[in-house]
Amino acid sequence: MNGGSFFFIVVYIHIFRGLYYGSYKAPREILWIIGVFILLAMMATAFMGYVLPWGQMSFWGATVITNLFSAFPIIGESVVEWLWGGFVVDNPTLNRFYALHYLLPFVIVGLVFVHLWALHVHHSNNPTGVEIKNLGEDTIPFHPYYTIKDLFGLGVLLIFFAGFVFYAPNYMGHPDNYIEANPLVTPAHIVPEWYFLPFYAILRAFTADFFLYWPVSWLISAKLAGVLAMFGSILLFVLLPWLDTSRVRSCRYRPVYRYFFWIFLIDCIVLGVVGGKPAEGVWVTIGQIATFWYFFHLVILTPLIGWLETPKPLPESISASVLQDNPPAQPAE
Repeated sequence: MNGGSFFFIVVYIHIFRGLYYGSYKAPREILWIIGVFILLAMMATAFMGYVLPWGQMSFWGATVITNLFSAFPIIGESVVEWLWGGFVVDNPTLNRFYALHYLLPFVIVGLVFVHLWALHVHHSNNPTGVEIKNLGEDTIPFHPYYTIKDLFGLGVLLIFFAGFVFYAPNYMGHPDNYIEANPLVTPAHIVPEWYFLPFYAILRAFTADFFLYWPVSWLISAKLAGVLAMFGSILLFVLLPWLDTSRVRSCRYRPVYRYFFWIFLIDCIVLGVVGGKPAEGVWVTIGQIATFWYFFHLVILTPLIGWLETPKPLPESISASVLQDNPPAQPAE
């Protein structure tokens, strides 16, 4: 369980790092899109795995999330019954989720290989966002530089991971999941794992009085609008290479967009906090404001800032940027 949580921690850091340095921009659009599909496959695998302990939170989490598909007209009920393997969440559901939880990691491995292939076609991005001009000056060998760097990062991560495993193994879980699943007793507050909380908050934000729902209220129910928004909040990243209209990649040279990037990061954290709170009182309003800002940032601000912002001058090359920040030492006289 803690391994899954730390896996998501690393992936979320990787995603926001890519957002900061503009790693999704041309010519790496395919690389970014494959990464989004890896995230979706990870989420599906994690959800299937969370159901397997068959505790109270596992059972009711499966009931709530699978029921979301019933919001889709015509096919919704059939999809839910197919997922359940019957008319309620029961042993057939558990068997199906166990099989899918076993099979989906193979899909992830396949996507990772394609991700690496796409990476090697156009090479990695870098903090400056400037393309490689001279292999001799702009690049360094993978070993020992990157291997040591990655081993150091892995070591730091494992220290925190070991701390949770040995001293706080249940910190990221929910105590209700140690109670055997009981369809006759509903937990006071049903919450998914922490890495789903921002999207869960977006799902719950779409109520009848949410102003983002008003334009489509005559067409679809609030439940369906929430489901579409939840999935759309992830799939919207597929369009990010085209939503960002700036010619400059890295936030190092985009002072205005860098400011809004940090606001977006804080907004995602707020959504995570709201997702873990009961859907009542002020938390509903905060969740709706944070949901509005999430979509406003991606759909409106990102292209608008790209058009209006005046970026800083880019360095001529990666090596020029490094030498500018770290001028070579002068020999002693």
